[in-house]
Amino acid sequence: MESQALSRWLDTVIANLLAEKKQTVKTVRVVITGSDVTTLPVTLRGMRALEHAGYRLQVAFSHSANLGGLKAALLAEMTAGVVVDDKSADEQLADGEDYDSLYLPALSGNSLTKIALGIRDNLATSWVFHALQKQKNVIATLPPELLNPADSGFPPPLMVRLAGYADVLRQYGIAVTGINSDVQVSTEITGKKRLITLSDIRQHRTTQRLRIDSNTLITPAAQDEIRRQNITVIR
Repeated sequence: MESQALSRWLDTVIANLLAEKKQTVKTVRVVITGSDVTTLPVTLRGMRALEHAGYRLQVAFSHSANLGGLKAALLAEMTAGVVVDDKSADEQLADGEDYDSLYLPALSGNSLTKIALGIRDNLATSWVFHALQKQKNVIATLPPELLNPADSGFPPPLMVRLAGYADVLRQYGIAVTGINSDVQVSTEITGKKRLITLSDIRQHRTTQRLRIDSNTLITPAAQDEIRRQNITVIR
């Protein structure tokens, strides 16, 4: 009897340890937006980095990603440990309490705009506001047109608007990554920087003078911060 009791006790301890280990594995909800297949390498790199760090990934695809070739291309490259959630947006959100963070790689310009304007009519926007309400971490990488403005073909005023929307997401508390690394911020912002964002101005702390090129655009949020810090802009 003592042997059986010890065996049951060991079984209970092992079960508790396994349950504890399982609870320590954090889940990241990944929402794929847009239909641009060229974003695949960046998306895969981000997802693999999360997997390597020990996170469990649950991936869902927006309507545009489902219709385009992005979903098929990504499914062909994903590891077996990634869980794909093909349920409807309502069903996903109903079951969506058990996650730690939300990740939106290569967020489409359409979803970026809707999130900034508070519109909740697609999978990505619904997940973002669900995560913010639940105080979950939200991470997004910028759309290709903002990462490579010279190749986007978009007119400068539209680029300013999109960059301004990215600043709004940061104000929501969303960690927006993917700003070009060639930004020069010190006592001046110089070189071929075409767009000054809120994050650029917040890093500009060493002087009250900001020197930029004559054709450089400044987002509205950045202009507000320039006025708040009483910075003089010199072109």
